[in-house]
Amino acid sequence: MAPILAYWDVRGIVTPIRLLLAYADVRYEYKEYEFQGNRAEWFEVDKIELGETLDFPNLPYYIDGRVQLTQSKTILAYLGRKHNLNAANEAEELRISLIIEQVSDLRLFISRVANPPVSATNRQEIHEKLRKEYLDSIPSRLGLIAKFLGSHNWMAGDHLTYADFLVYDVLDFHRLLFNPKHFNGFPTLVAYMERIEGLKGVNKFLDTMDKMPTHGPGVAFFGNSKDFKPKED
Repeated sequence: MAPILAYWDVRGIVTPIRLLLAYADVRYEYKEYEFQGNRAEWFEVDKIELGETLDFPNLPYYIDGRVQLTQSKTILAYLGRKHNLNAANEAEELRISLIIEQVSDLRLFISRVANPPVSATNRQEIHEKLRKEYLDSIPSRLGLIAKFLGSHNWMAGDHLTYADFLVYDVLDFHRLLFNPKHFNGFPTLVAYMERIEGLKGVNKFLDTMDKMPTHGPGVAFFGNSKDFKPKED
């Protein structure tokens, strides 16, 4: 029986998992839940039923026989081990752990920019303020990642690991939601992203990803990836 991966019908945080599965040529069932429409299918039906087998029922979830997981980074790490995309030694393991935590922080910052408090009456004003603050920090944030990559092809060192799919996704969100010109000063990061995009199976998946909304409605960044027009930041 094919594994099942489930998430909302937006790009969100599931893309690194799907990139890895595409690269590993894994055939799986992808179940989408409506973010804007019938959310009851998840919250009132499947979440309750899966609570019998999932330790922490949430989205995304991944079911592969007896392995039944939630938490996106846990799923990604499991798949990395299963498909020989994990660390080869302790030094690589430490690099993987470090870069995953670093880019996870960046994703959190982006989420805060995109999702000002719903109760705030001046959400757009808050968004613009947070956006400006984050924009000012982008060169230093990208610079740290470029320095960490150094002359390596991949974040762990000389071979591809599951961490690279997460790093790519976070960098791509920066390129998409802000202005791509911020990468002009970091040719090693541009080349790194191009290496990911050139991996077998990944290119085809990226074409389908362009049709997916990045976030659910109600956030400052909303729309299909291919429809975004970067601001002149």
